[in-house]
Amino acid sequence: MPDTDREKALVELLDSTTASVRAADELEPAARAALEAVCKLTGWPLGHLCVPAGSTDGFVSSGIWVGAAEEFPGLREVTARTVFTSGAGIVGRVAATGEPVWSHDVNRDPNFVRAHQGADLGVGAAFAFPVMAADGVVAVLEFFSTRTVPPDAPLMRVMANLGHQLGRVVDRRRAREALEASRARTEQMIETSIEAFIAMDSAGRIIGWNAAAEHMFGIPCGEALGRILADTIIPPRYRTAHRDGLNRFLTTGRPKVLNRRFEITAQRPDGTEFPIELAIWPIRDQDQWLFNAFLHDITDRRRAEEALRAAYEQEQATVTRLKELDQAKNDFIATVSHELRTPLTAISGYLEMLLEGDAGPVPASQQRMLNAMAGGAARLHHLVEELLTANTIDTGKLLITPEPVHVRAVIDRALQSTAELAQRHRHTIDVHLDDDVGHVHASPPGATVTVHASTAGRTTSISVTDTGVGIPAEELPLVFDRFYRTRLATEQAVQGIGLGLTIARSIAEAHGGTITATSTLGEGSTFTLTLPTDSRT
Repeated sequence: MPDTDREKALVELLDSTTASVRAADELEPAARAALEAVCKLTGWPLGHLCVPAGSTDGFVSSGIWVGAAEEFPGLREVTARTVFTSGAGIVGRVAATGEPVWSHDVNRDPNFVRAHQGADLGVGAAFAFPVMAADGVVAVLEFFSTRTVPPDAPLMRVMANLGHQLGRVVDRRRAREALEASRARTEQMIETSIEAFIAMDSAGRIIGWNAAAEHMFGIPCGEALGRILADTIIPPRYRTAHRDGLNRFLTTGRPKVLNRRFEITAQRPDGTEFPIELAIWPIRDQDQWLFNAFLHDITDRRRAEEALRAAYEQEQATVTRLKELDQAKNDFIATVSHELRTPLTAISGYLEMLLEGDAGPVPASQQRMLNAMAGGAARLHHLVEELLTANTIDTGKLLITPEPVHVRAVIDRALQSTAELAQRHRHTIDVHLDDDVGHVHASPPGATVTVHASTAGRTTSISVTDTGVGIPAEELPLVFDRFYRTRLATEQAVQGIGLGLTIARSIAEAHGGTITATSTLGEGSTFTLTLPTDSRT
């Protein structure tokens, strides 16, 4: 055949085969068509398809032979039992290199392994070319002649091109399978989703309805498909807006409620309505728009929100009531304390007159009774003053006007006011003042009490330390709480109602200071008052 005619024939082969390949959905029919076309063009009597072995590495016969297969029983038998590993035989070389291979005399070609297995193959020459998919060689086409034939470079170039065309069939099939698998997974996820899934076409008809939608609306999928969505699940008052929105999107392409979540009301076939959270997104399918939506019934959430709102309102009402009760308590304490103060003042005054003899001599036996009465009146008077002070603090009426006061003077006044009490309980009080202590901005029996004052930076601290029984660690954080009394104070009948430290802390904080406590059980306690140092000293 003249060169020009052969080149024309090769082009026609490539064109015709390419057209067949493009129309094919599977590799085997496309490969069979290619085998037949090449055998017809070359005049070679036999063509064969090899495919991956599957469970092992290498390639094996697919069983597809084209041409006079019955004239080559030995070749077919040997090929059927051979696994062409990478690089072994012309099939293995093609698989390894991805390039066509030509053996012009198979009987003298050491790489044509089938010619050396003791069988009469009836073959003189052979060539093979790969089917190239995106991930490499997926098949090998081989051809056989009964005579020796030198390599045909133009034919091999055309075969290489044809191999890429055949590879596209495999790529398309794999892409189709991947798409179908993905679609199946998506459909399974949608079908098993706990949220209702509904799909609608551009005409407003239902085309998707999963099991959750069946449960939510009580309509089987078979009955729902094909219905008009608006008439099926949308309350009548919203249907016009739904249709207007759909028409607007189809006309302008501008969404209003698409691609976002929002809350709306849905309707069941019996007319009952319930709140849902809805998310809709459009997809383009060929020449029309489709609309997918997930619906979530939020009835329980709404009920929970309403219950939470009601609980909050009840809590606010309770808080208001507690404030009213607290105010009533404060008013009661203030009233009672003021009413007690006047008679107590009179009682204390008359007792003082009797004890001092202003009303005449008092017998020794009555003197003891009068002393007991005076002590009780003083204790009661101290209690009333504590209650009044605590009430003043609660109502925000504690007004402080700070002025420079020397720490030594403050401590001296405190010692004077507690001297009688300390003497009565045989307390020894040691006072230690650091040399740099100046002005601040401020308005158990037999034990030693130490008072120490020191200045650090812009604050002055006055610490009072005793060597008494101490305070248990678990009770120490509570000692400044109102009406709190430690277990030891209760057991040992120590006088007081638990307001002193509360009042002391409030007064310290009103001066811009703090008061803290530390204690070791069985060793004693330390209370530290810290106040801002006067900047003018």
